[in-house]
Amino acid sequence: MSEQKMANQEKLSKFGVAAILLMSSLTVMVGTAVTPAVADLGRVYNLGNYASWLITTPALGVVLTTILLGRIIDKKGPYWVAFMGLLCYGAFGVAGAYMPNVVTLLLDRVLLGAATAAILNASVTFISAFFKGEKQLKILALQSMAMECGGVIYLSVSGMLADISWRCPFYIYGLGFLAFLGLALFIPRTPAVSDNNRPQENDGKAVSRGVPIPLTLLISFLGMLMFFTAMVALPLYLQNQLGYSPSFTGYYLASIDVASVLAAGFSPNIVKRVKEKGCLTIAFCSYAVAFLLYFLFTQSLFLWIAACFVGIGFGFSTPLYNNLIINKSTPSNKGMNISFCTMAMFAGQFLSALLISIFSAEKLFLAASLIGFAIMACILPVAKKYSSREI
Repeated sequence: MSEQKMANQEKLSKFGVAAILLMSSLTVMVGTAVTPAVADLGRVYNLGNYASWLITTPALGVVLTTILLGRIIDKKGPYWVAFMGLLCYGAFGVAGAYMPNVVTLLLDRVLLGAATAAILNASVTFISAFFKGEKQLKILALQSMAMECGGVIYLSVSGMLADISWRCPFYIYGLGFLAFLGLALFIPRTPAVSDNNRPQENDGKAVSRGVPIPLTLLISFLGMLMFFTAMVALPLYLQNQLGYSPSFTGYYLASIDVASVLAAGFSPNIVKRVKEKGCLTIAFCSYAVAFLLYFLFTQSLFLWIAACFVGIGFGFSTPLYNNLIINKSTPSNKGMNISFCTMAMFAGQFLSALLISIFSAEKLFLAASLIGFAIMACILPVAKKYSSREI
């Protein structure tokens, strides 16, 4: 029996699933782990108003390196990419506390983003290698839940550590070493699919199924752009324009993460009823309604309702991006296509910071609401066009 067939038959234990979820939880907090210390970092490194770039710089590292990492995964498999990614994540993350100047700190953050790209691409490839069909979507939903839970837990711990010293939040990145142990102990080595043993007869079916990959990447980019527009704009909006306290802001953002976790948990059941196209339609409708509420109302009740809609938008959409990409891919290009999806999502995150620095919150909320409704209106007609290749 060939090595590839053996790998396909090998099952992943519950500890292996937990190791993948721990890896995934590290990716969403790559930028935000130091958020509570950003004000102090701005003073220490003389960054002034540009201190917020320390949060988004890792996203740039993801965008710059993820395609190369996708090629490596296709040629060598995901195991060694995850191996190096987790080691570098822990090393570069902790080293950020000891950078001598702002240039080296920003470079360190870019390299940390590259490590994050390796972890995220490899974790999704692991899921696609060990799980198929409905089970695959359920694990991807668990991955989204782990990412959001990680955001809540790590950000809370970071806030406590920042009270001790501005250096301390960087130590959270040391969890990369713990995830590395999980990889080494519980996840089998998954080889790449060579040109000699690719299931060629399935390639044509995979390529013809569903909407084209560029459209999936576009919706991935727009979805993450909308989510991070809310997450980055709301702290300034709530405190500077509505007069809420920092503690309220923290609880409010955490409530969005909680709503996202719950929505991601329900997303496989929603897909069963209305399929991917229906779930994405609901997601972008939720984003649009949330931004419309932010634009029209300032009362606390409407703010909390809007938070629920933002969480629903993220939870219903994020697990589907990689699922659609995986179902559209052949074994030989899966790593590359997953890396394109990662790049699209983190490009949305990075661009959100640029938009917020250009437009006022009210204009941004109105524009985001209109874009959300426009995307929602386009999803079903596009899906109907490709109805013979159902998504």
